[in-house]
Amino acid sequence: MGGFAGFGRLAGLLLVLFVPACGEDGGESTSGGASNGGAGASGGGGGGSAGGGATSGGGGGSAGEGATSSGGSSSVGGAGSGATGGSSPCGDVQSDPKNCGKCGHDCQGGACSAGACQPVAIATGPAKPTNTALDATSVYWSNYYSGLVMKVPKAGGTPIILASGQAEPVGIAVDGTGVYWTNMTAGTVMRVSSGGGSLTTLASGQPKPTNIAVDATSVYWTNSDGGGAVMKASKAGGAPTTLASGQDPTDIAVDATSVYWTNMMTGTVMKVPLGGGSPTTLASTQPYPDDIAVDGASVYWTTSGAGGTVMKMPLGGGTPVILAAGQSYPTIALDATSIYWTSLEGGTVMKLPVAGGTPTTLASGQGYPRNIAVDATSVYWTSDGSATVMKVAKP
Repeated sequence: MGGFAGFGRLAGLLLVLFVPACGEDGGESTSGGASNGGAGASGGGGGGSAGGGATSGGGGGSAGEGATSSGGSSSVGGAGSGATGGSSPCGDVQSDPKNCGKCGHDCQGGACSAGACQPVAIATGPAKPTNTALDATSVYWSNYYSGLVMKVPKAGGTPIILASGQAEPVGIAVDGTGVYWTNMTAGTVMRVSSGGGSLTTLASGQPKPTNIAVDATSVYWTNSDGGGAVMKASKAGGAPTTLASGQDPTDIAVDATSVYWTNMMTGTVMKVPLGGGSPTTLASTQPYPDDIAVDGASVYWTTSGAGGTVMKMPLGGGTPVILAAGQSYPTIALDATSIYWTSLEGGTVMKLPVAGGTPTTLASGQGYPRNIAVDATSVYWTSDGSATVMKVAKP
């Protein structure tokens, strides 16, 4: 979901672009209905990814009152239960990528080292991916700098260009049949079939549309200029509807009843009914909230900066809880049991049960990872340092 995030979302990436540690020329989702999107939807706000889909901040406000768990204590490596000494009924679980750490644990194309699956690149270039999204077979991303919308099979292969000549594409989302994205400078919201073909303009004249999410019938996005707004339009076409105005929205997510977003500069986490109405403030005094994701019980978001946090609170409101602190410009994604995030300057990809606990490091030594997404078997992200799309099998 996006989180560029997720630009991971756009406002976050804009600040990341000027962080010295990131170097050179620049820098969410989210995935499968469990991050930036509702049931059956997948979206990236981003970050660079767009999904697209991060900025400076610390702990603070109501967030400071939650239970905390900082950093990540488990590192990549180490065989699973019953895998000592590399001997098991299925062979060497220390190095066999089809039985890594335990019998039947497939590394999904990656190597197995010391009983742990290792990250593998599934696409490279032509420029830094911005935001990411997933469907059942492919990984999709926007390329803000090169004006491309692309995809690659989850197993890896030759990237396919779905759209070229786009005017700074940022947020991206998919729904199983179509790919949706925002063109920030052109002010358009676009669609193309997931198999490629003619492009459809769903909305035009939008003031800097940024991050995006979809559900079964509609597409939702944030406008970062023109006073700031949260917008909605039918996938079938028609005039856009303003769900909330006077915002400074960054990332966006939807569920079966509501639209959720972060207001980075005013430090709030918001929601509004899908059909419109009065926005509700779920959390305030947050230090630069950025990426956002929802599941059936809670809303999750990140605060940005070198000391960023991963946050959680009930969908109906309550006291925010810090799930992880001391993270660097994190972008987030969810599955049914866990939350996953990237830590930009630390070069790590992390996992934590949504109930809290001790984070696990899934990958380390990555080149400025961002724009995370997950499916049933793997975790995906983009690397700003090497302009690659990466994945690692879930443990």
